[in-house]
Amino acid sequence: MQQIVLTSAVLLATAICLPITAMANEFCVTAGQARVAAKYFADNPGVLPPIAAQRLGWPDALAASGVVAAQAASAPAADFVEIWTAMASWEQANFLIMKGRNVFEILSGVSAGAPSTRSDYFNIEYDSPLRGHLRPDLMSSIYAISMPGSGDAVTRGVMFFDGDGSLVMGAFMSGESLDPGPEEIAKFDELMALVRSKRSVCSAQ
Repeated sequence: MQQIVLTSAVLLATAICLPITAMANEFCVTAGQARVAAKYFADNPGVLPPIAAQRLGWPDALAASGVVAAQAASAPAADFVEIWTAMASWEQANFLIMKGRNVFEILSGVSAGAPSTRSDYFNIEYDSPLRGHLRPDLMSSIYAISMPGSGDAVTRGVMFFDGDGSLVMGAFMSGESLDPGPEEIAKFDELMALVRSKRSVCSAQ
């Protein structure tokens, strides 16, 4: 009887642990996928990881993990508050929100925010067009990117990904309606350094 109970316990532990391990690696490119992503981004400058994900048939976060290390940095969602607080120094950002095949772009300042004292929400202050209530505890990762865009442009931004690997939203200091000056670019560089100082989501980065 003891042997049966012990065997059952081992099987239960294995059933619990395997999904956790799989989830940890689910949104990190393999060596083969990294080569596919590197070629795709090199051949398609200016294409954002979530768009690349649609064309490659990958989860959004997996495509983000395929951006070469020199152009990207990642952090666990546990660092959300610190990263958002740093973003609040930006003058403006192009916020990108994708729902199915629909794409919303919102030009807005980045308002400060704080965790709710009554719920799991992070509340964005109501002093810019973009406002709302986020659930960082359900997110999986944060990526900052500085990638070649079309022509001489550079795509700079931060993306937040949910637990299922989908994009929650991105905040970009670039785009047709936003041309940041040296002071704003310096702020982004500081943010990139902050994200790079955190524990990388994928060991390859």
